[in-house]
Amino acid sequence: MSSNEIFDYYRTHTTFSEDDVADFYVYTQDTARPTDGLMAIAGLTINLLEHAWNQDNLMLLITSCDGISPEGFERVVVGLLLVMIQHDEYIRRDRALLGEIQEVLTYAPELSFTALTNIARTTQMKRMEQFNAQLTQELMPLMNNRETNEFYDIIRSRQSEMEHIAKMQLDQNFLVFREFYSTPFFREHAANWLLPWTDDALLNIQEEDREDIEGLIQLWPMCDSDKYALCQAYPSFKSMIKSQLSVDSLREVGIDMQGKTIVTNGYIQQLYRFFRLGGASLDSVIKPRGAGVFDLAPKLRDLLVYRLVVVGTRPQQSINQFLA
Repeated sequence: MSSNEIFDYYRTHTTFSEDDVADFYVYTQDTARPTDGLMAIAGLTINLLEHAWNQDNLMLLITSCDGISPEGFERVVVGLLLVMIQHDEYIRRDRALLGEIQEVLTYAPELSFTALTNIARTTQMKRMEQFNAQLTQELMPLMNNRETNEFYDIIRSRQSEMEHIAKMQLDQNFLVFREFYSTPFFREHAANWLLPWTDDALLNIQEEDREDIEGLIQLWPMCDSDKYALCQAYPSFKSMIKSQLSVDSLREVGIDMQGKTIVTNGYIQQLYRFFRLGGASLDSVIKPRGAGVFDLAPKLRDLLVYRLVVVGTRPQQSINQFLA
């Protein structure tokens, strides 16, 4: 099976045979074809989030950690955190199951905390979108005459909110790239939203454009699906990208932006786009609303996963700023 077919299989089946389980372990431990394992984990994670509670499938995700790659383990941790958010009432009833989950999360406590923090960070996304829409509406009539005082008065009046967004290190790429997700690549298969990046995607780009795209990808931290979106949309949005997102225009802020990649979790950003921009509605009988499981994130402090992962006053202060 292809990576996309593997994703589909573990996303859509609610029960798995012994052969299916054995194949899952093979995929997740196969170093020759790492994408297969990453997509199997992604498919099973979406399965656990889209369908009714299924403890057997959760145990399959948990027990896949042995012999797994670092990238695969990160996807498992993110999956467990999201499942704990979605199915809190079931997990808190089963001490044995909770112990299994805790063993995985405490194996890499910093990773678990960073991932949960990035999940909490998504709670500020709607506020950022609303601010961007209001600012655009106010500035649009003045875009052809930026020398007016009114244009800069509006910018200054919004300075505190801009500083808040910068301080929170929110996923501003979402605002830039969301229009690029309307291309056929993302409409033809749900798996494409969660693919890990490979430079092979650049082979289909015209040579004259490839250098520009490679430069942007190297300079500008973005999740893997944004990289695919950039490649797919470049022919249609070339003039806009060249004028607003060029390498030259970003170079002076590139060092600062690269320094922030440590606090962004690309896989979480991919999952957020998957639910928020429509990927989850493809190849599924379930029609999700809003941002799926991420809509539950504001309630994190009431959930068991918070008490399990957020230990100590300083971590609480760090994550609570996004949950206020």
